[in-house]
Amino acid sequence: MDTKGLRNAAILSFVVALAFLLVGGHLAKDKVPPIPDQVMADGKTIMIRDDIISGQNIYQRYGLMDHGSVWGHGSLRGMDFSADTLHLMGQAMRDFHAAGQNPQRGFYDQVPQPQQKAIDGRVIEEIHTNRYDPQNDILILTSAQTYALKLTREYWDEQLGQGNPRYGFLPDTVPTAEERKQIADFFFWTAWAAGTNRPEQDFTYTNNWPPDKSVGNTASSEAFVWSIASILGLFIVLGIVIYVVHRYEFFYGEARAVEASQQLLEAPVSKSQKASAKFFLVAGLLFLLQIFNGGLLAHYTVHPGSFYIKFIGEMYPYSWAKTWHLQLAILWIAVSWVGTAIYLAPLITRREPKGQAILVNILFVAVLVVGVGSLLGEVLGIKGALGKAWFWLGHQGWEYLELGRLWQILLFIGLIFWLVIVYRALIPAIRRGQEDADRRSLILFYVFSAVFVVLFFGFGLMYGRGTHLTIADYWRWFVVHIWVESIFEFFGVAVIALFLVTLGLVTASSAIRVAYLTAILVFLSGIPGTAHHYFWYGGPSYWLAIGGIFSSLEPIPLILLVVRAWMEYRHIRKAGTLFPYRWPLYFLTASSVWNFLGAGVFGFMINLPIINYYEHATYLTSNHGHTALFGVYGMLAISLILFSWRGLVDDRHWKDGILKLSFWGLNGGLFLMFATTLLPVGFMQTWYSYSVGFQYARSADFYDLPLVQTLGNWRLIPDLVIIVLGAIPLLYFLLSTYPRLRKVT
Repeated sequence: MDTKGLRNAAILSFVVALAFLLVGGHLAKDKVPPIPDQVMADGKTIMIRDDIISGQNIYQRYGLMDHGSVWGHGSLRGMDFSADTLHLMGQAMRDFHAAGQNPQRGFYDQVPQPQQKAIDGRVIEEIHTNRYDPQNDILILTSAQTYALKLTREYWDEQLGQGNPRYGFLPDTVPTAEERKQIADFFFWTAWAAGTNRPEQDFTYTNNWPPDKSVGNTASSEAFVWSIASILGLFIVLGIVIYVVHRYEFFYGEARAVEASQQLLEAPVSKSQKASAKFFLVAGLLFLLQIFNGGLLAHYTVHPGSFYIKFIGEMYPYSWAKTWHLQLAILWIAVSWVGTAIYLAPLITRREPKGQAILVNILFVAVLVVGVGSLLGEVLGIKGALGKAWFWLGHQGWEYLELGRLWQILLFIGLIFWLVIVYRALIPAIRRGQEDADRRSLILFYVFSAVFVVLFFGFGLMYGRGTHLTIADYWRWFVVHIWVESIFEFFGVAVIALFLVTLGLVTASSAIRVAYLTAILVFLSGIPGTAHHYFWYGGPSYWLAIGGIFSSLEPIPLILLVVRAWMEYRHIRKAGTLFPYRWPLYFLTASSVWNFLGAGVFGFMINLPIINYYEHATYLTSNHGHTALFGVYGMLAISLILFSWRGLVDDRHWKDGILKLSFWGLNGGLFLMFATTLLPVGFMQTWYSYSVGFQYARSADFYDLPLVQTLGNWRLIPDLVIIVLGAIPLLYFLLSTYPRLRKVT
């Protein structure tokens, strides 16, 4: 299988996969849950479209997607606002029908069991009957639903006004009564969509999610059938890929790591390379700050809204800690990649364009301004201090894309500027590469992967304030999923291939063939596989088929990466202590192993539609997220930092001992975190989601269970291991060796 054929196949796979998702999105845009112009009861208008949209804006403005979730998307510790409201709606309607003309809370529990069964059936039918009139754009509520709306408004006014320590809501989480009424109307609409059948269908707008038998929500036939098809697809494609890998001898080639690495250490250091060191220091500081916020979140899991120091619990709400935990994760990983690309370019070309160091320093200042500005803006937005400017300067309200729209645009511009800096440095190598086609192809592969990193971040600008919830989330996952699970993989494969060739671990010919094959599999599985995020978020049921089958294929390229990691590990062990890049390569190996386990195994475990129906928005998702984001991209980022740092620091001052401590601290702590907290709590939540209902699995009653409290308190141990034995030694190593950087030559 020649390189040209693989290249063309990679291009075709990207085009086909992206077209698949875009066409599906185009067909879905008219099938989203309708937001009625008017909601009426007894001939009177009791809610209008602007109330619902304003409620959505309030939900975003105060960062409540980082304090709970809607339709399962958002923070996994707080309640799911839509599931909680739907459950409350069912309770209120049963009380209404049990009491007759004078509805009272709890009246349903007082009637005989045969009468309860009759009321149950009546309420379920009433909830699932679609009374939306598309011609007049009017939604009609029954008397029981109107009573439920009244109680919903009272409930959310109390929760978000007076506060609720069991969920970490501080007093005046939403400060005004009018705003609380509007957000209650928004939550009621999301509950209506989750409980109402689509026209001429026997499932709801959210494909019967959340699971709650009390309101008649059970798994659909589609979820079961497409799960079977997904497993079948995995084994068929896996068998084909294994045959291709062995038939065409991928991953083969002689290593000459020790000799090549010694040459790297003797290579001159340019001005721009030395300027890139500041990016790595900032990345280390942001990493430490990020995991401190993660530790605070873990404490809030068992003691919501409180901390050992009372002032912190009252001032630093869960939504603030969650926002920074996510944003800092993206920032420090992105900063490390930016710095690595800047360092790597002169290493490849053996020259540096005029003025490159000045451009690098300008980019560094821009990164600091955007990073600090966006983080402060998010806090001010949550605190309600920015008024109408919240969307542009404060908290945009979308998980992983919390930063205000202005900061998002500036970051996009900064990434374009980074592309220019890197590309202008690589031009000579691309031109010189005519005599070495494989090496030139590898460099172009790397450049295009960087272009895609920037391009797909831009999809986050495709929605705005007030965009329909389902449509906005469609585009959000273009960034969160495709950016991370496809484009980051693409970029990571490109960087790893360049490093392995530069270190002499593989030949350029072998590296580019593996890179193309991995890209083909990543594109074909990861891009359409984005659809598994659309299962329950108001899209049509065909996403169950697309997302189920294609996301089940996502572990396949990860299996190839772990094979590659094992071969790299063998090369490192064979080279012994003479190999100066041991610990950067060990972190790279760890990244590949976590890729297989966290992204592959734990991702596949939760992505089958029938499993995801009960697991969605539980700690099993958090388990996948931590082992995939931190395990894969965190370890990869540290590997890239240390690879660059190895060439920047004077050889006499490089100490492997502290890196060994950091390596085992970070990986051991992450293992303890998932094995002793995230995974067991996730299994418990999924159990209760199936047996009792999702609303209970995310309730304060669940988190107050003795075993959950015990595991939550135990979480202090893995957190301390990661912080004290992992992150602090790494940061200390960077800070202590920064004064020992080699001189520019």
